[in-house]
Amino acid sequence: MIPGKYRSVSGRAANNVNCGLHLVIQTSSLSDKNKVEFRLNRETPPFPGRLLQHDLERNYSSRQGDHISLVSSSMPAFPILQRSSEEKTLYSDRLTLERQKLTVCPIIDGEEHLRLLNFQHNFITRIQNISNLQRLIFLDLYDNQIEEISGLSTLKSLRVLLLGKNRIKKISNLENLKNLDVLDLHGNQITKIENVNHLCDLRVLNLARNLLSHVDNLNGLDSLTELNLRHNQITFVRDVDNLPCLQRLFLSFNNITSFESVSCLAESTSLSDITFDGNPIAQESWYKHTVLQNMMQLRQLDMKRITEEERRVASVVAKKEEEKKRESHKQSLLKVHPSVRPPLAQEDTSTLASTQEHGFQN
Repeated sequence: MIPGKYRSVSGRAANNVNCGLHLVIQTSSLSDKNKVEFRLNRETPPFPGRLLQHDLERNYSSRQGDHISLVSSSMPAFPILQRSSEEKTLYSDRLTLERQKLTVCPIIDGEEHLRLLNFQHNFITRIQNISNLQRLIFLDLYDNQIEEISGLSTLKSLRVLLLGKNRIKKISNLENLKNLDVLDLHGNQITKIENVNHLCDLRVLNLARNLLSHVDNLNGLDSLTELNLRHNQITFVRDVDNLPCLQRLFLSFNNITSFESVSCLAESTSLSDITFDGNPIAQESWYKHTVLQNMMQLRQLDMKRITEEERRVASVVAKKEEEKKRESHKQSLLKVHPSVRPPLAQEDTSTLASTQEHGFQN
């Protein structure tokens, strides 16, 4: 569950941060503890800070579980969940089954009004028995043993899906979840980005700590604002320049060795925050100057705000390097063709033309 006035998906305070899905569960003073506020806000955020904490890898704290009982059913493999009427009144829209040592999802009858469901820290291997919860907007299955994304096709209202720290090897079966706002798949075994192009409303995608070797196939994610790819095995990046709303891209701790392998980033007009720390490229002396030279719109690099002085220095270095390249090219031409004179400068060409016009040729 999400205790307190407001807590972001990652568990840190998120004051003034609106990620499109504004979930508020307010439990005020003890005398007013029955008051639960739960609302959605689709307004476009001003982005004063990160959309969510950038890694989405820290778990949020929560209650240890509702006062529930699980009783045997006619289907021996699946227990039936039962809540007291008092519990239903206190937490009518939400249910937590955290740390219940569950190996399967129980049968949840009479709870069709649920909007938030928490299965954190169990041993569930398959998503089952929740197809009747069609009002669900927030589903948390963090830290289980799920190997395949399935059983979600009827949850068309779902906006937040948290499947971090499972055993998922492939992104699949999300075709009907067109309203997804946040998709967290960090800490799995995913080897490529696929089957997400239809998620045109998705704003946050977390694929940190997977087995990705490259980044592509991102077309169609027209609302994506934050993409977390930390701690993978990425060597090159493509298609990021086709994401019109992307502002934050986290590439820390991968295998990127040159700016050429991520050159598409220079074509992005929306990127404002990016991280490369932990990559071989970040150890090079030219690293910061090259990034700033090619991505002048950046506000933050490796979680540090870029100063105007750093921009000025990068600009000066870029000009010097360009002059050095021109001079080097000129010298190489002279070595290969000693008889070939370097091209005349524009003013020399004009002078020569004027001399010839007045008949003063040597």
